[in-house]
Amino acid sequence: MSSDALLFLPSILGLFAIIWISRRRLLVRKRGVEVEARCYDREWRTQGGGPTFLLSFPIADGNRMTCSANESDVPAGTRVGDFVAVLYDPQAPGRVETVLSARKPLWKRMDLIMLTAVEIGLLAMALG
Repeated sequence: MSSDALLFLPSILGLFAIIWISRRRLLVRKRGVEVEARCYDREWRTQGGGPTFLLSFPIADGNRMTCSANESDVPAGTRVGDFVAVLYDPQAPGRVETVLSARKPLWKRMDLIMLTAVEIGLLAMALG
């Protein structure tokens, strides 16, 4: 594989990641069913970082699913035992977001902003 091809590979992977994340969000927004999820625990994964909230919610077939949400994706002051509105895709219940996260404008999604910035940098390196 040539060095030019090796420079384009990360760019292609980054573009794929942006498309994948955007597709997931669009599917949840389009097909999403809103339910109340109960916060059953909080985890502190990194020092100095905020907590991760563990949520459990019922799906249409009567089973329960779980998901996690960052501090910025749940209402301020959320505690164990509180309820948080989530949207899940009934065709793929593992595809879930909190309603607060789903309603964030695209420019406030730090995951997509950082991924796009890295992608632009990789493309500039590959083309330059």
